[in-house]
Amino acid sequence: MRSVGAGERRAAERTGEDTILAVARALDLIELLSSSSDGMSLAEISRELELNKAIIVRLLDTLEHAGYIWRDDRVQRFYLTYRVSNIGLRHLQTSRLLDQCAAVLKSLAEESGELVRLAVVEPGGDKLTWVHLVSGAKRTLQIDPNYSLEISLHTHAIAKAWLSTMPIERAMALIAAQGIEARTQHSKTDPAVIREDLEQAARRGFAGSFEENEIGISAIAAPIWADTLQGGRECVGAVSLAAPTNRTTREDLEAWGPALIRTTEQLGRIWPLEARARSGPFPQRF
Repeated sequence: MRSVGAGERRAAERTGEDTILAVARALDLIELLSSSSDGMSLAEISRELELNKAIIVRLLDTLEHAGYIWRDDRVQRFYLTYRVSNIGLRHLQTSRLLDQCAAVLKSLAEESGELVRLAVVEPGGDKLTWVHLVSGAKRTLQIDPNYSLEISLHTHAIAKAWLSTMPIERAMALIAAQGIEARTQHSKTDPAVIREDLEQAARRGFAGSFEENEIGISAIAAPIWADTLQGGRECVGAVSLAAPTNRTTREDLEAWGPALIRTTEQLGRIWPLEARARSGPFPQRF
């Protein structure tokens, strides 16, 4: 499956004079391999990125020399090293984001016994990225905590929570740009229904996704609002609480809404100032 950023970057290659094509392709390749636990062959990479093998070979050689990719010569497959992960962790450590937020997230996970995940709004305010998860220990059966780079805007509760903080037309434009495809038979694909869903989330303070992204999994999520250095308020991220449907009803999960909102309010009060200073202007719904 092609990485989320590939389409946007290829569009930039056609219209943006400052885009360096080789860099964009290398980033596409890194994102593609990050979603493959079993590695990928040269042919698979070429097919997914829609590039000829000669270009792929040059990219792989460059990234391997730089330490971002390693090659298993026995099976002729390519894998990411942990160098990319280390860069991300160093960035999070310098911002002190997780140092201040981890204890708050852990408290909600332990209280609920479920999976709690944190996503942050990237600088510029047009993308949401997973950064942390905590799995509750009260229950013996846990859902799979793995997740991909992609956050489906119309099916993930955490994306809906973020979108509910912005003007509805901008939210719908972001969803349309990503594409409205059904992930399950429960996914909302009618723009009018999606709009109503986001407006409801804005009114009650948290969003929900009930088997819309993955069968057997439901989640609720709330946005994190923080004061800016300029005196305003902006959505800097969101927190989700997810549980398997075989042991948690929709009503039971939504009953955790107030606790989830209290968690995001606490995070908003302690959100690192330097993280807020780096974020770009973000339009507010209210």
